[in-house]
Amino acid sequence: MAAMHEEEPKEGKECANCGETQGLGLCSRCHSAYFCSRKCQKAYWPFHKEFCRRNDFADMIEQDEPKFARFIRRHGKVAVLKDDEVERIERADKATSGYSRDEVMQSMYGNANPIAIRPKYNAEDLRKMALKEEEESRVRRIEGPQEKSWNAIQVPDMLGIQQEKCKWFQNQSYVEIYYRLPTNARTHRVNVDLQPRKLSIEVEGEKVLDGTLFAPIKKDMSTWIIQDGLVEITLLKRYRRGLYEPGKTNADTFWRSIFLGAPEQETLQVEYPPSVYYATEYEKETQSAKFPKSSNRPMID
Repeated sequence: MAAMHEEEPKEGKECANCGETQGLGLCSRCHSAYFCSRKCQKAYWPFHKEFCRRNDFADMIEQDEPKFARFIRRHGKVAVLKDDEVERIERADKATSGYSRDEVMQSMYGNANPIAIRPKYNAEDLRKMALKEEEESRVRRIEGPQEKSWNAIQVPDMLGIQQEKCKWFQNQSYVEIYYRLPTNARTHRVNVDLQPRKLSIEVEGEKVLDGTLFAPIKKDMSTWIIQDGLVEITLLKRYRRGLYEPGKTNADTFWRSIFLGAPEQETLQVEYPPSVYYATEYEKETQSAKFPKSSNRPMID
């Protein structure tokens, strides 16, 4: 039972139990009911307890805004809500499951800092949540560094091709190729052979990529490394923006595939270079000192 909080009686106030108007005390919990004695308060408690509730908001503003605090208590379930609390109520109003608008509002009334009530779920909701969590956990377990690095490589639209084991794309100066190695591949058994017109990748004695390049490259300024289970190759185009083959233009620097004669699924199906190609990065001046000389030995990060 709530204790009594002594307060000077106001005009029109009376004991909720016997009607006495002198020597009244205010209920310290709800600050709404008056009693002339603890005996009357105790006697009336079975009726008062249903309506006696603490109003944190009113308590907080009592000292600075006593009239407003009395207004809040007089209207029982009226409270001032912040924007995020209003949004919480609106979401509950639109939701098809979980707590209703009335239940959410009930949890907020009388609180200076309303805290969202815990969501409730039926058996089917809980089953679906458990299955989703299990699947996400499984994906996290199997997604190692190689998978993360592979998924992080984005092939720009119309500038390259993505396949199961190989991705490549280009700008006006370079062609970048990424090949995904088998999980059990040993890096010292991976060999990349770069030639001005040819490229081959050999893994464990087997050639996995091999052919005549779509256009010539600068061998001594092209590099390759092995990182997170991926072979990463950077080819500097022999003919690139600002450095054209006699009688050719920048449009002729666009590669439609890695290799000449590549099958249709490995070839960009465009008659002319897309406009986005001319907005890609390019090297204005390429200094050979910036690039390590290509070799058949991998650089492993």
